[in-house]
Amino acid sequence: MKNPIHDPHKEIEDLGQLVSDALVQTKDGAAVRLSDLEDRANRLCEYLLALPALEARPYAARLERLIEGMNALEDAMASNFNALATSVGPLGPELLANR
Repeated sequence: MKNPIHDPHKEIEDLGQLVSDALVQTKDGAAVRLSDLEDRANRLCEYLLALPALEARPYAARLERLIEGMNALEDAMASNFNALATSVGPLGPELLANR
C-alpha cells in the first residue's frame, strides 16, 4: 500500500534532497538509486491536484524548483551515459577487450 502524504511541505523537501543528493552522486560518476522517485513524485502530484486551487497554489514555486532539480539530474545522467557510450564506441565491450 502506498504511504499517504501527511505533510506535503516535508515530502517536497525530502524529494528535493533526494534529487540533490542524486545529482551530486551522478556528477561524481557514482551509481544512483532512484527506484521510488517516480512513485513518490506521482503520489505528491496526485495529492496536490486533489486540493482546491487556493490551497495548492502555495506549493507551486517549491514544485517548480523540484522539477528544475529533476531536469538537472536527467541532464547529468544523459551526459554521463553519452560519455560512457562514446568511450565504449559502437562495438561496445568487444572493442575494449581487444585493446
